[in-house]
Amino acid sequence: MQRNPRTGDQIGRLDISPRLRRRIALRVGVPVAIATAVGALFFALSPRPVAVTATPGDGSGGTVAAAADSTFSLASFVDARDLMKDADRTFVVQVIGDSTGNEPGEWVDVAFRALSEELDRPLVQHPWDVLSSAYLEPIRSNDNAPHAPLEVWNGSASGKTAEYSLANFDTLIPVEPDLVILNHGLNNVLEPAQVGEQFTALVAEIERHWPSQIGYAALLENPRLDQYSAAHDDVIDHVTGWLAEHQEVRAVDVHSAYLDSPDVTTLLLPDLLHPTPAGSALTASTVLDALQR
Repeated sequence: MQRNPRTGDQIGRLDISPRLRRRIALRVGVPVAIATAVGALFFALSPRPVAVTATPGDGSGGTVAAAADSTFSLASFVDARDLMKDADRTFVVQVIGDSTGNEPGEWVDVAFRALSEELDRPLVQHPWDVLSSAYLEPIRSNDNAPHAPLEVWNGSASGKTAEYSLANFDTLIPVEPDLVILNHGLNNVLEPAQVGEQFTALVAEIERHWPSQIGYAALLENPRLDQYSAAHDDVIDHVTGWLAEHQEVRAVDVHSAYLDSPDVTTLLLPDLLHPTPAGSALTASTVLDALQR
């Protein structure tokens, strides 16, 4: 067992199949060697510079308060996740996140293209557009696969927190999901303590709409090495605390995976917060590890 260098807690590592790891590598276009725990990843793709603006508001018109009942009862993550085994049934994933996963070639795209091939399912990705506050035309791949589709509503919104996702709930979460993945935190650096309240309010709203067997996972996001580094560490502490209070939610410790790498700077763009292609591949493999654990 390894230990989180920030908290000292033990970290369990389970490998996804070698076949799926090879597909993650091929998806970003070059070979990659992934060590048993986490290795350095090197890719021959040009990084895409992305601007992030840390502002007090999300453009949603207010601050989300914690849900009145924060003791909501969640379905077993494993039971919901295992619905993927039913090859005759469309499996619906809802990603609620930020600019680390909103573009082709970033972790959402890389992870679910690999998973769709592993499961022999067609993949239908719905990309979110912040400018229109709506989903764009779906992106389809692996169309010849014989089983029911894997459908991903990728509500990743650049520069936003979960407050924005809640404010746009009806459009951003248009259908009942089987699995919800929360990927917010990097944009909570001005008010770190609000991240848990926002997660609670968002999950409570999902449960109010669909009180059924939905599985939840939440990422401890990659480090920030810019001027908000310390504030983001505070965010990570709050997300860790929230996960401890809601243990039905599967924790995905991307943060530790980056810190365990030989050189975390190779995993981040020059802005020191967005992942490089190598970082996106590491995030994708960490997410898939957690989903298949």
